[in-house]
Amino acid sequence: MAAVILVMSSGSVVLADPADQAATAVPTGATAVPTPACVIPPSGIIINVSNPNPGASLSPGSSVIITGTAYDQASTSGSGISSVTAYLGSRDAGGIFLGNATLGQSSGGSGPAANAGFTLRSSTLPPGSGARSIFVYAQSSISGNTASTEVPLYLGPAPTAVKGVVPTAVLPPPPACTPTPTPAPTNTPTPVPPTPAPAVATSAPTAPLAPATLAPTVLPTLAPLATTAPAEAPAAGAPAAATPASAVAPAAATTAPRGGGIPAELGLPLLAVGALVFGGGYALRRRKM
Repeated sequence: MAAVILVMSSGSVVLADPADQAATAVPTGATAVPTPACVIPPSGIIINVSNPNPGASLSPGSSVIITGTAYDQASTSGSGISSVTAYLGSRDAGGIFLGNATLGQSSGGSGPAANAGFTLRSSTLPPGSGARSIFVYAQSSISGNTASTEVPLYLGPAPTAVKGVVPTAVLPPPPACTPTPTPAPTNTPTPVPPTPAPAVATSAPTAPLAPATLAPTVLPTLAPLATTAPAEAPAAGAPAAATPASAVAPAAATTAPRGGGIPAELGLPLLAVGALVFGGGYALRRRKM
């Protein structure tokens, strides 16, 4: 069973009683302490802390031996780590500096991890009690980047465990993940074509109606009345033959029917007047149309 080496204020080194680490032992079937989220070593730097264990109880005024491995996966010779430091509390939040680790120790691994072991004897722990965390920082000699890991534990006695129940270490909230900002797509406004104005139907100007031209009324031409040519006088000197004269009725003489009638002398004038009346009425009707 692993034991925690504590350096007392007098300078003597003692081994912690295994009973003091009961809170760190995980019995069979118990739930293991979850690993804090978002602890992703940047640039391929790997840090493993083997001592102290998460949930360990450390005595105020004593020292603690911190051991583990740290290496850069990009290294082709050695661990690729230039320094390992430890703090009680986050370095960025004003944690207490615990010291620099000794590097280059054999770890039993291969490749960059072959001699990646480190050991650090801390300075005297401050007084106090309650949940704390030890932060271990490793800097790469290849890229110059620094990675860190956190070990949650207790300063002073651990919380009293209920009989039959293994106490669970109260872990600090995991570091917040910094999401990579994703550029939001920029909506390019699409130009809206202007709405064409409704076309107003323009009626073509109507040509003024030409005044109706009345065709001249052609009056019927009256045929001249037939006249009887006078009979030629017999040549002088020639004795007229004694021929009995035949009675010739006048050509224009008409016999009026019984009961009254229109004499021939009035028929043609009346016909002409009727034609004029008919023609005038026809012309007046066309003008009204």
